[in-house]
Amino acid sequence: MEKDKRGVFTHFKKDVRKRMLTGLLLILPVYVTFFVVKFLFSFVGGTLAPVIKKVLQLCGVALPKSSLDEFIITFFGLILTFIALYFIGIFAANFVGKAIISYFENLLTKTPIIRNIYSSVKQIIHAVSLPGKQAFKRVVLVDFPKEGAKSIGFVTSDTQYNKEQKYISIFIPTTPNPTTGFLIFVPEDTVIDTTLTVEEAFKTLFSGGVLTPRDITAPLKTTHS
Repeated sequence: MEKDKRGVFTHFKKDVRKRMLTGLLLILPVYVTFFVVKFLFSFVGGTLAPVIKKVLQLCGVALPKSSLDEFIITFFGLILTFIALYFIGIFAANFVGKAIISYFENLLTKTPIIRNIYSSVKQIIHAVSLPGKQAFKRVVLVDFPKEGAKSIGFVTSDTQYNKEQKYISIFIPTTPNPTTGFLIFVPEDTVIDTTLTVEEAFKTLFSGGVLTPRDITAPLKTTHS
């Protein structure tokens, strides 16, 4: 009788754990998405929020007193930011806009310290966002942080060492936050190509390996036979 009770209790604990894990896997993506959207909303919308408050103050309108007022102002700030970006894009596409932008870019690229930051940021943004350009060329496995331990890496470019041996640059993201990571340079023939797409690789990283495809090791092959 006592064994039966223990068996029922053990089964109950396993069932509770399973249901809680299922609920967590369902809620966690929604929870993270909500906070990311909330951050973007506050960040982008808050850019013009002070300007809107100043305009309202000049027009004799009372400053926001409740959370709802702050939300409305932030929402309008978000809309105005998008509108401003649209018109900036139009301005940058015409002859006058190109000339003005070129002048300020030359000014920035000739200013010590600022030129290094500006050039690096511009190159990264263009590599990631421009149509037809692929920041991550392919997904590979590489020995990192030590030989024999495989890490997911993204090939970003290639270079040469002493004008002889070809090296590739690989970005190795951290998990579960793949916005940071390590940049390493290794010979082309030391990496293993995978069949993972960039999206599948990021799913694996975000989930801490939980969502790793089963066939990741089946069709693996090196770039040089």
